[in-house]
Amino acid sequence: MAEVAVREVNGLRFEERDLRGNVPDLAKGGEFSEIPLVRRIDPIFGTGVRFVSGAKIQPDSRADVTELTAPGGFCPFCPGSHEKYTFPFPSAMVPEGKISRNLALAVPNIIAYSTYSAVAVYDSTRHFVPMDEFNPGLLYDAFSAVMQHVRDVRRYDPRAAYSSINANYLPPSGSSLIHPHLQSSNDYVPLTAQSVLIERARRHRKEGRGRLLGDYVDAERDGARYIGRIGEVEFLAPFAPSGFREVWAVFGGAADLVDLSDEHVTAFADGLARVLAAYVEWNLGSFNFALTGGGPDAEALGLNPLFRIVARSNPEPWYRSDVTYFERLYGELMVDITPEETSAGLRERF
Repeated sequence: MAEVAVREVNGLRFEERDLRGNVPDLAKGGEFSEIPLVRRIDPIFGTGVRFVSGAKIQPDSRADVTELTAPGGFCPFCPGSHEKYTFPFPSAMVPEGKISRNLALAVPNIIAYSTYSAVAVYDSTRHFVPMDEFNPGLLYDAFSAVMQHVRDVRRYDPRAAYSSINANYLPPSGSSLIHPHLQSSNDYVPLTAQSVLIERARRHRKEGRGRLLGDYVDAERDGARYIGRIGEVEFLAPFAPSGFREVWAVFGGAADLVDLSDEHVTAFADGLARVLAAYVEWNLGSFNFALTGGGPDAEALGLNPLFRIVARSNPEPWYRSDVTYFERLYGELMVDITPEETSAGLRERF
């Protein structure tokens, strides 16, 4: 019978089950033996994750992306192109037309992923930004530009109150463009995970609890998964990650994205730059991230903006995707690095 360990704190259930895998041992001529196989359930989203033995994507060296990222062909965000092939927002929505913050540029997304969407490039003067060049200033400018779009949309159409800021970096993450960019999504209805977060917060409040994510951070603050704090932004590795080397950031003193101050964005950009620097040190080359708002009832529900970032498979020829039937069809995640290891590797940077 698999052993179960449960810790309940602040109305949150941290459940871990030791499944133990039975496999043939090649070193013992195929004799079957038990190896560790741990499953956890995320206290917020309810998703399951399995920690498997043996490396899955952790590379021994950095991928050479020179050929992949070399300028060539058509890129709508490069100098000489973005002036011609990107368009201003309607002036009634965004008085600036196009939103510029130093090298960052935010323009309308031509693909209708959501009701109102912007795409922003970190640097409109060059085709590619290597991960080790994502400094706090570059990140601050890009997020500030997209945040301006979110605020403008909310003023223009208050019904589009479910907002998020998201990014794919290089093809293994699902990105169709090499030029690094991030996108805003503003809709009348929440994204699936956003809906789960909202409903979980609503249940937490009905139980007479405090702020869902605040209680989660409080439960983890003195533990092995807590990373550190910059200003009002706290960073930690989640108990049951949804991907490789996942890191969360919870924004204190804010409920929705439109509540984020300049100080929030400055602190967050500093922390994200440190996380990406660690990704570089770990030879990781691709990622997804999502900064999710709590919607129109965020304050009443006691929500805070939540940022999540996960590493993806490296951008190498014939790379193997890190998404299998476990993840795509069962919603069961598999990782080979525990959040405790991720946190330990990041804590010294904070």
